[in-house]
Amino acid sequence: MATRFAGEGMKVVLADVERDSLQAAAEELRGRGGEVLAVTTDVGREDEVRSLAEQTLDRYGAVDLLCNNAGVFAGGLAWQSPRQDYEWLMNVNVWGVVHGVR
Repeated sequence: MATRFAGEGMKVVLADVERDSLQAAAEELRGRGGEVLAVTTDVGREDEVRSLAEQTLDRYGAVDLLCNNAGVFAGGLAWQSPRQDYEWLMNVNVWGVVHGVR
């Protein structure tokens, strides 16, 4: 999606908890002429998503399109998964969406 948006001349904001992967994606888009803001963000943390929004608004003034699509899967059998896996899944897949739309 980001490649297509940047190719259409849109300013793109990327967010990821994995800093190195995030920077690599941002550099790839910039190498193709895209304007990109990359912000390391754990979407399960409301304060980090709020910071992402603030940085975006400071840089671009508005958000015209939001792809609120972070998601994770731990794998394995549900009844054998530790509580920690469930907390991680809920933080990203549920709270990440909630934080993104608020």
